[in-house]
Amino acid sequence: MHNANLMKIIGIPTAILITAIATGFAGNPKADIKLPKSFTTEFAYVTEGSISVETVEQEINAFFALKTEVSNIQYRQFLAAMDTADDNTQKAVAIYKDNWIKGRWNNEPFVEYYSTYPPYDNYPVVNITHEAAQIYCEWLTARYKTQDLGLPENMQLTFRLPNRAEWMHAASGGNHGPYAWGGPYLHNTKGEELANFLSYGAENISFDPESETYKVIPLPISIGAAGAINSNADITAPVRTHAPNGFELYNMNGNVAEMLAKPGVAAGGSWASTGYDIRNESLMTFDGSSPVVGFRPIAVLTQF
Repeated sequence: MHNANLMKIIGIPTAILITAIATGFAGNPKADIKLPKSFTTEFAYVTEGSISVETVEQEINAFFALKTEVSNIQYRQFLAAMDTADDNTQKAVAIYKDNWIKGRWNNEPFVEYYSTYPPYDNYPVVNITHEAAQIYCEWLTARYKTQDLGLPENMQLTFRLPNRAEWMHAASGGNHGPYAWGGPYLHNTKGEELANFLSYGAENISFDPESETYKVIPLPISIGAAGAINSNADITAPVRTHAPNGFELYNMNGNVAEMLAKPGVAAGGSWASTGYDIRNESLMTFDGSSPVVGFRPIAVLTQF
């Protein structure tokens, strides 16, 4: 959306001090920017790099990403801010709770409790549309524009959904394995799950949504704990479940598939996905909203 205004950012993690160099802005000098802890606690710095997307190598500018998927409580704070919005906007950002009992889902208690009950505050928000996620990003942009982040007067952080290459680069954590932790297996040496996914735990089992059947994908690796039961598989897990990846991002694989900038497409698989379908390169499509799809905003430095 704002590619022409992307800023290249070079990070010094120990001091959380970044030097932002304007790319394409004539006469704009280097600016030393120290972002406040209130921001860096929530958002992780994703370094520049490159990623192969379907055999095409793509260069990625640095950006910030929310460390977790947007949670129910964060989304409720957003909904409260939308109380004064017009009727069309309020309808656009609504949570479609009845999705919990549609199609292949049969979770009637969650219709009432999941998005509003305090025990689920720190679980990822689901059942919202791509438009709702975009409006949330616009709200974040406006919210942070009013805060003193130490940015030059003509710069701001612009929040949006990532494109596929950006999302895959963030998921990689600086590694190049099939999953966010870099390795090819879904379990550690103790047999513990490294992500929240379906109980069909083998790394080479995939689900075909058209035929609603499972299939085995030949892989050039030995399979670890095939078919192991995942204790979190019957529902989402809290947004800070399992260890973060190299960029300090949680649950890039499984838990909820995360919306991309392209409408109707989400990456990384979900709690209802098989092991093969939660890889960094995994994609799924969804229509409108879904109990297996959430989102994670990214932020880029732009000029206005």
